[in-house]
Amino acid sequence: MSKKEKKKNNHFVPRSYLVRFRSASDKQVGLYNLKSGLIVETAPIKSQCSRDYFYTKNPIFENQFAEIEGLHKQLLKKIVDEAYVPQLETPDHHTLLALIMFQAGRTETTAAHQDHLANQFGKAIMRKSFERDGNKEMLEYLDRVNISMTDGVIDAIGQHLAMYLLIGDLDVTLFENHSKEDFLTSDHPVALCNNLPAQASPFGANVGFASRGLLILLPLSPRYLFLLSDPEVYKAPKDGRQIATITKVGDAVELNLAQCFNAHENLYFASAAKVQETLATFNKRRQALRPGPASLTEIPAFTPSGRTGVMLTMPAPNRRMVLPSAVEIRHAARTGKYRLGDAFVRDPIRTAFVNAELNRLQKLREEATKAAKAQEQASASAENAV
Repeated sequence: MSKKEKKKNNHFVPRSYLVRFRSASDKQVGLYNLKSGLIVETAPIKSQCSRDYFYTKNPIFENQFAEIEGLHKQLLKKIVDEAYVPQLETPDHHTLLALIMFQAGRTETTAAHQDHLANQFGKAIMRKSFERDGNKEMLEYLDRVNISMTDGVIDAIGQHLAMYLLIGDLDVTLFENHSKEDFLTSDHPVALCNNLPAQASPFGANVGFASRGLLILLPLSPRYLFLLSDPEVYKAPKDGRQIATITKVGDAVELNLAQCFNAHENLYFASAAKVQETLATFNKRRQALRPGPASLTEIPAFTPSGRTGVMLTMPAPNRRMVLPSAVEIRHAARTGKYRLGDAFVRDPIRTAFVNAELNRLQKLREEATKAAKAQEQASASAENAV
C-alpha cells in the first residue's frame, strides 16, 4: 500500500482522542447510535469518525493534520494524567484554544452545516433571480438541486483556526468527575451552549465564538471534562488548580447532554452501564436536544436608496443546557451591565481584530485564485499557439 493510499481514510476525530473512552481494549469504544438507539459495547475505534477523502484528495493536508494532532495528543495526555489546567496566555493555553477550534471545524457535523447554509442561501438567491427573469423552467427544476461547498471542511478549518483568539478570554475549568455516571463524548466533541438569562439579552442566547454567555464543553475522558465559560456571565467554583469536582449523577448527565446538540451520528463512552442515566434522559428530551435544521426566512427590507428588497436570515439554534449545580449565573448577566462588551459581544476589540484578519485572509485567497486562473489561461494560450 502506498503512502498516498494510507491517507485515503481521513479521521475527523483523532483515534488518540477516542481511545481515552476505550471500552474492552485500546482498540474498542462503546457506541450509541442516535438514529437507531443501537448500543455497541465494542465498536472498533479505527473505523469511527472517518470518511474516505473527507478533507481532500491532496495528502499534504492529512500529513499536516497528523502533526497538529501529535501536539494536541501530548497536551491532552498531560492534562488527564496530571489534572493539569494551562494558565491563561501560556503556550499550553494557546495550544488548547487551537485544539478546540481545530476540532470544532473539522467534523462531519460542520461539513453538513456548511452545505446546509450553502444550499439554503444559494437556492434562495437563484429563486429570486429566476422569478425576476420569468424563468419558469429553472424555477421548476430548482427544488431538485442541492448546492454544496467545494472543499468546505478545509475552509471551515481555516476559518476556525483564524478565529481561535476569540475564545482566549474564556475562563477555563477542568471538571473532575467523582459521580457514578461517566462522561461521554461524540463524533463532534466540541459542544457550544449558552445559558445567558433570556431577559438579559435582546439578541437571544447565541453560540458564536464571540457571543456573550458562551459555554464550550470538551470531554477528555470518562473522568475529566473542560468547560470554557464567559467569565462575566458564569462563576464556576474551583480550587487553586482550576479544578471543580462534581459528585452528583445529575450534574454529569447535564454535562453529557451538551454532546447531543451537534453530534452527527454517534455518542461514545467507555461503559454503557455507566452512562445509562444520560441515555435515558436523552431519549426523554430528544426533540428539544436535537431539533431539525433551521429554515431560511425572508424578511422585507429597504436599501439606503429606498428600493425594496428581501433580507435572508436563518435563526440560530437554541442550545441551552442545565448548568451543573457548581456553576452560578453572575449578577452582571442578570442586569446586562458588563465591564467589557455588551449583551451581544464579549470583547468588541478582540472581535474587530479577528474580523480584520479573516478579511485579510479572504483577500489573499481571492488574489491566489485569480493568479492561478491567469496562469491556467496563459498555459492554455501557449498550447494553442503551438
